[in-house]
Amino acid sequence: MKNCPFTLRCVPLSVGEGWKISVRCGTHNHELLDTVTGHSYLGRLNEEERKFVNDMTKYKLAPRFILNALKVRNETNVTIPSQIYKARSTYRSSLRGPYTEMQHLLKLIQQENYVHWTRRRENSDILRDIFWTHPDCIKLLNTFHFVLICDSTYKTNRYRLPLLEIVGVTSTSLTFSVGFAYLEKERQDNFIWAFEKVRMLFKSESLISKVIVTDRDLAMMNAISVVFPTSIHLLCRFHIEKNVGARCKQYVKKDRQEEVMDLWKKIVYSTSVEEYDHHLQQFEILCADIILFVDYVKDSWLTPYKERFVNVWTNRVMHLGNTTSNRVESAHWRLKNMLQTSFGDLCKSWDAVNMMLKNQICIIQSSFQKTIKDVEHGYNSQFFQNLHHCVSRKCMKLIDNQLERVKIVGTNKTECGCSIRTTHGLPCACELAKLQINGNAIPLDSIHDFWKQLSIAHELEDEESLSDYDFSEELEAMKAYMKTHDIISQRIFKAKVREVVFPHTTSILAPPEKVRTKGASKKKKEFDTPRDPSYWEYVDASQESAKARQPSQSSQRSARQQSQSSQHSFKTQFPTYIRPYIEDIVDVVADGNFGFRAIAALLGWTEESWALVRSQLDKEIGLHKDVYSNVFDDNVESVRNSLKISKLGAQGKDKWMSLPDLGYVIATLYNVILVSLSRNLNMTFFPLNKSPSKETFGQSLLAIGFVNENHWVQIKLKSDCPLPPTSQKWKDFCSDTAKSWEVAYAARMKHWERIDPSFIRSSCISLNED
Repeated sequence: MKNCPFTLRCVPLSVGEGWKISVRCGTHNHELLDTVTGHSYLGRLNEEERKFVNDMTKYKLAPRFILNALKVRNETNVTIPSQIYKARSTYRSSLRGPYTEMQHLLKLIQQENYVHWTRRRENSDILRDIFWTHPDCIKLLNTFHFVLICDSTYKTNRYRLPLLEIVGVTSTSLTFSVGFAYLEKERQDNFIWAFEKVRMLFKSESLISKVIVTDRDLAMMNAISVVFPTSIHLLCRFHIEKNVGARCKQYVKKDRQEEVMDLWKKIVYSTSVEEYDHHLQQFEILCADIILFVDYVKDSWLTPYKERFVNVWTNRVMHLGNTTSNRVESAHWRLKNMLQTSFGDLCKSWDAVNMMLKNQICIIQSSFQKTIKDVEHGYNSQFFQNLHHCVSRKCMKLIDNQLERVKIVGTNKTECGCSIRTTHGLPCACELAKLQINGNAIPLDSIHDFWKQLSIAHELEDEESLSDYDFSEELEAMKAYMKTHDIISQRIFKAKVREVVFPHTTSILAPPEKVRTKGASKKKKEFDTPRDPSYWEYVDASQESAKARQPSQSSQRSARQQSQSSQHSFKTQFPTYIRPYIEDIVDVVADGNFGFRAIAALLGWTEESWALVRSQLDKEIGLHKDVYSNVFDDNVESVRNSLKISKLGAQGKDKWMSLPDLGYVIATLYNVILVSLSRNLNMTFFPLNKSPSKETFGQSLLAIGFVNENHWVQIKLKSDCPLPPTSQKWKDFCSDTAKSWEVAYAARMKHWERIDPSFIRSSCISLNED
């Protein structure tokens, strides 16, 4: 037994061969075990069990399930999890053998007859980009070539390469994968390379996709315009709505958010230019007091991209109902379910893709057969008789939906809109109404050919095309090349040819793993492929968490006492004649962004909107650089550089909010009066081009304080307060403030287009306490 010492005495026999053995100490020093589970020898896998573990590993069954299956098959099995893990590792090592990762990958690709391309980094053997696709995917692409949907996903490999996935849609409304590309970076050059490979998959130029749907990735959009200049590019309506909704939650009060978003949807789903203009005008009126939100909606989406997502323009192209990138997002989800981890190499990624594609093609073929063999009971009428076994079920379902509209629109073409004829190639409600009146069945030739394709057996070659790919001339040229060059050139040329003919001999190396240099090490999760949350999900989560936080009375009391203590310490840092007018002091996070945090909070946003304030101030300076160059004494670029940051977290002193320079920008951009208080210097800033309304003076005044010589805080001034002690300094302060306000208000009433910056600088009030 293990850990049970014993002593044996062995003596060779005096006669003949052999040994005489006697036990000197054979006493057990512990109780016998009740079970042999965990015994390394008894728990080893036999040949049949090893084969079973290998098969289950191949099909990505988790080790715990493999162990359970072994024990069900054999009740006396005493194998433990560590032995399963060791067997899996041995099996995976045996698959690769002596090959490198890239050699093994290209060997697998060649075995399954995949089409692939690779690209090296310049002057290096390191992999830069790789594209692969299945032969059946190419057939599907040339059969259902009308719409492509593209998007990138992440967390799929240990090298953290983004994965570009392109998908299409079949006549049975199922998604099929067109191709996969691991790219070094998401730059225009990388996207152009990948899309050029996709273009090469089309049998002829006439089959190139008419519509391509993506989200607003500028590099991808530019690449599509270069490679597919004749295709119509649509933007994902879902992502746009979510981004607008997230900004709505930041800018618009909660009781108005639903009304604003309802009006936004009316703009998006407008069916005529007149209807679009009407809803946009209503939107501008409704949000007249939220000019920043209106500017965001118009500048970011409507003005540059309305033709790519608003119904009145998208209804003019045959997109088959694909106005979002949801299909490719679902494809990402299916792939990541196959991957199970984001720390695998490219071979594991390809293996997951291969398994997913086999399942996908099987389901698509099944949907075709089901359509050909069976007729749904709901479409068994004489009206559909010409379509039975000839068009997909999805097609008949869409026609059935139009039949429901016949009851409302009848034969009125204007009310019908006929959008399904242009977007899907199907008869619209008014066409169906006329057929019903005449007692005719739906003619098969009224259905677009897309819906009649019920097979992937698309012939990609013929006798003429085969003659175009005769390599005899190229072979002769290669032989001549080998004869006329030296041995070194011949060796290099031969290596290149062998990489084409025998991909597993490639010299390409996998990219080096990217190492995180910032932040604490994160514990690896068992299932870690889900994507990172989007911007709007962060906004939703922050609002929900704020709503869920309901501190107890004791914690509220503690926070209040701590706040009062900090208020008192901060208030002592301001001049004595100003302290009676300070109602409250609110601290912000001290991370170098504190000035912008204070401004964001005073504007009615959350403190976390500091980055938005930085961005808007930089944009304001850029738009009116000639004006601010006078204010900043030609130091515009220095001020703009202080607004730009390259990382999150603590910021250096050169990135702090600086006054008086930024004071003019804040006052002008947000049309407010900004008051800055500190121990030695107090300043007031007015807008350069207009003045706040006299009626909303209280809401248009922001007050901040500079404390400890290194931190900004929010200050709330009292609206009604007894006059302070009569000091000449305070009288001068009030007199100068009143004069400045009257001049600014007079300028507004005279509709001055621009107040001279030198005048505004002279209206800034500075008081120094002795």
